[in-house]
Parts: sequence; structure tokens; C-alpha cells
Amino acid sequence: MINVDKYNQCMTKPIYLSAREAAAELGVQPATLYAYVSRGLISSVAGSGKRRRYDAADVRRLKGRRAAEDHSGTRPLNGDPVLETELTLISDDGPVYRGRLATDLAENSTLETVATLLWGSEEDPFAESAPEKPPALPPGLRPLDRLMMALAAWPLQDRAAYTQAPKLLQIKGAALLRYATAALLDTVPVETPIHTQFAEAYGVSASAKNAIRAALVLSADHELNTSAFAARCAASTRAPLHAALLSGLGAFAGPRHGAASDRVAAWLAEVTPDTDIEAVLADRLGRGDTLPGFGHSVYRKRDPRADRLLDILIRRETGNPFVQRLPQVVNVAHDLFGQSPNIDFALAAVQKTYDLPRDAGNDFLRRAGHRLDRPRARAICRPRADPPARGLCRGAAGMKRGRMAGQFKAAISESLQSHGCLVRGRNCRRRRCPSCLPPPP
Repeated sequence: MINVDKYNQCMTKPIYLSAREAAAELGVQPATLYAYVSRGLISSVAGSGKRRRYDAADVRRLKGRRAAEDHSGTRPLNGDPVLETELTLISDDGPVYRGRLATDLAENSTLETVATLLWGSEEDPFAESAPEKPPALPPGLRPLDRLMMALAAWPLQDRAAYTQAPKLLQIKGAALLRYATAALLDTVPVETPIHTQFAEAYGVSASAKNAIRAALVLSADHELNTSAFAARCAASTRAPLHAALLSGLGAFAGPRHGAASDRVAAWLAEVTPDTDIEAVLADRLGRGDTLPGFGHSVYRKRDPRADRLLDILIRRETGNPFVQRLPQVVNVAHDLFGQSPNIDFALAAVQKTYDLPRDAGNDFLRRAGHRLDRPRARAICRPRADPPARGLCRGAAGMKRGRMAGQFKAAISESLQSHGCLVRGRNCRRRRCPSCLPPPP
């Protein structure tokens, strides 16, 4: 094993390793090393005779990336910027909507004013009258299913449903916001502010209406979460607005995304005025359970959205027994799990405080976060994959001998373009073809 870090890093002259030394340092076979070279991950120079030498700095860099991948157990699909957006910047102080902190807007703004801000509208897109009510839908549907069915029926009442005109899109977005609210709440679209519609449908107090308003504003947009990214991909194909929203809602329907606040509500149901909070959370810790609603993949320290919503709740509901215990819940959770509350915990806390319906926390997210981000993409979102193509060559061997010779040639052509196949289309022996080797980090 050659320790490439032992060399003086201040030296300006590059250090080169033999093929055996480089492969040993990476812990791979020489064929894998050659594949990395063919993909441009490691540079090489001519050595003595026909042998080549490999840049030790590239080997060290690649080794570090492979170690990080092995530690995570998978190739990460999050964390790296992939698209530009003018709408929201994620900062340590929370989301910034076109230069305005969401936590500041949450004090007095409505969802409609935030939508107008995010869309960059010069005129009020909500000045138009409300659309017609959604068509009659089968009874017994959950709010999300009712919403998706209603969106699919949108072209029945809007002849311009497939428009791409920017000004019309803003007006259609406002109409769809009211239309979707009615579908969620099973009511009729009206011009009343969205948070007021929720409060009236739930039959709650003015304090609850204010908390709902703040929750909608804080959830209005959060850059490229999974559902927003799905909607952007659909919109980049010039899909109509209602279809792009359906794409986002489809991603939101997954339990790892849309059901987050439901999981928080499940364990918060155990918290009563007489509950030993430390014992409840210690039991979860002892069982190895996670604590839904705490920690965030983007906010490494605290989620400012949760802090603001909980602050509003605590300031306005001083006499509520559950709200009085919220600071203790947060402190004990931090002491035991080392994490701070996120927006899902805050939404679940609002739901429990005002005894809102089960899906209320998710309804707030559906209302805002997956409707306001209408992308203005100039090109189709088309990420490229870097799969371990073992199956390609195994399947191609059979295709070459059968009636699928055309598919075989296409598969080899794709391998050449994507991986720089060393065998140049000849019968693959697996260990000779970089397409059959583990993908680089």
C-alpha cells in the first residue's frame, strides 16, 4: 500500500505512481484504474517502455471521494446545486423570497401577497374573480386525492389551461390557488384570503387563523425540495400549469415527503399536561427510534421557520397547557437527540394546539410549497445517470446472438458515449469493460 499523503505536499513537481501502486492505493483492480483514466478522473503520462504513470494527486483526490461515498452507503442525490432559481434563497436565517426573509413576512403577510412577490407580478393576479367549483368527485376521497382529481379536471372549465403566456400563467396560478383550496376543503372557490378559508372550514378562533396564515407563508416555497423539483421538471417540458402541479403533488404523496408532519403528530399525541416528557422521549431513544420533526438536511443548526412559527404560537396561546409545555419538549429533545425542531414539528404543534383535522399540517404544505414555484426554464430538465452498467453487457451478450441485434448495437453505442468502453464494442469480458466496473464517485 502506497501512502500518497506521505509526500511533501509543498512540492511543485507532480508525483506519479505505477499502475500497481495506484490500483493498490485505491483498492481496485488495474482494469478499474484504467476505467477511471478513460473517464478523465485520473491523469496519466508516458513512463518507461510502454508503461504509464498515474498522478498521485488525482489518486488521492479520488480515494477521498470514494471514502465519503462508502461512508454514506450510497451515491448522494441531494446537497449539490443543480438548477438556478430566482425565487428563494436558503440562508441561515431561513428562506429568502426574492430578497425578503420569510420569517419577517410571516408576521403580517398573507399567502396571496407572498405568491405575488414570488411570481414577480407587476399587477395583482388575485384581482380576478374566483373560478368555478371543481366537478363532483367520488365521496370518501382523502384531501390529497380529491385535490389531484380536481386538478386533472381543470381544463374542463379553463379553455386557456395549456397557455404558456407569462402574464396568463400568473392569473391562472391565482385561479388554481383558489380552486385547489376549494378542492382540499371540499368547498366552493371564493375571493376570501386562503388562511381565512382554512379557518372558516375548520371552525377555529382568530388566533388559530393567524397561526394558519403564518404557516402558509413560511411554507410557501423552499427552493428545490422533492415535490418542487418534480414540478419544475414537468414545467421545463412546457407542460401546462395544472399538470406541473400534479407532478409535484405526486412526489408529495410519498410517505417520506408528505407524511412528515403526520409522523410528528403521532408521537405528539402522547404529550398531555401530565406526561413525563423526558420519559417518553428517552423510551424512543432507547428503542433506537428517530424523533420525527427534529433535525433538517438543509438547516444544520436550527430551522428558522420552525422557530418563528413556534414563537408566534407561544406568544399568542399563553394559557394553553400544551403550548406551555412546548419549550420543555424542545429542550428535552435537544438534550437527548441533539437536534432542533423543524417546520414539520411546528406545523404539527399548530395542529394539536387548535385541534385541527388530521391532514391540516400537510394541507398547509400542499397549499403553498408546490404551487408558487412556476419555473421559467429555458431547457428541459434532463439529468444524466451514472449507473453501474453490469446489466448492460450481460444483457447485450444475449441480444447480440438473438433477434435483438439492433438493441445490442444501440446499447454498445450508449456505452461508448457514456463510459468510453475500452473494448470498443467487442464481446465484453466484464473485467475489461469500464461499463461493467463500479461507477466512480
